[in-house]
Amino acid sequence: MAQDRTKLWYLKNIAAFSNLNDEEVRMIDQYSIMRGIKKGETLYLQGSGDKQIYTLKKRVVKITRLTPQGREIILDIFKEGSIFGEMPFVESEESNESAEVVEDGLICIMKKEDFCHLIQKVPRISIQVTRFMGFRRFKVENKLIDLLFSTVEQRLVKTLLNLLDDFGIPRSGDKYLLKIKLTHKDYAALTASTRETVTATINKLKNEGLIEFEGKYVVIKSLNGLRTIAG
Repeated sequence: MAQDRTKLWYLKNIAAFSNLNDEEVRMIDQYSIMRGIKKGETLYLQGSGDKQIYTLKKRVVKITRLTPQGREIILDIFKEGSIFGEMPFVESEESNESAEVVEDGLICIMKKEDFCHLIQKVPRISIQVTRFMGFRRFKVENKLIDLLFSTVEQRLVKTLLNLLDDFGIPRSGDKYLLKIKLTHKDYAALTASTRETVTATINKLKNEGLIEFEGKYVVIKSLNGLRTIAG
């Protein structure tokens, strides 16, 4: 019973389900399975026929895509409360992305046929999920434009500012801690750059007093300074 209550609590705190009543949330609970996920675990691979919707209840997952040249690009990083994996589900085609767990956590999984049954009973769930899909598509399209027309420094700064929205914790003054552990390799994948170039750019931002590190976490020291670079 304790696990069921925990699952319901998580579902009620998912933004896409926030406008549903208790009975509708219980229906989602009946059609979904919750399980633990481990850092480094692959939930699905690019090119697979995965037909499931994933709801991240705890921790972080990154969405990646391989270019024709074999380079990995991180399209997005999802925090708890996010829904993903729905594009191949809705469009009935192979996935054009992969999903990998960044930190140990919890996830809820719903199969294609179960979701079809669910939206027949509660049609507005489909509307909520569609809204999230549209917002995510908008973010990815903007990111791809940035990759084409922005410098590496601008792309890195915009990445930090985007992460601030989901993972930023205020510190004293104008400082913000980004509560997510990412490597220089991750930042390279987020900016479609090389690890060496990202390292040099990070050092430049540090020397200019715009960022610093607290252990493995980035601390933004000057939000206005980063915004100026981002344009």
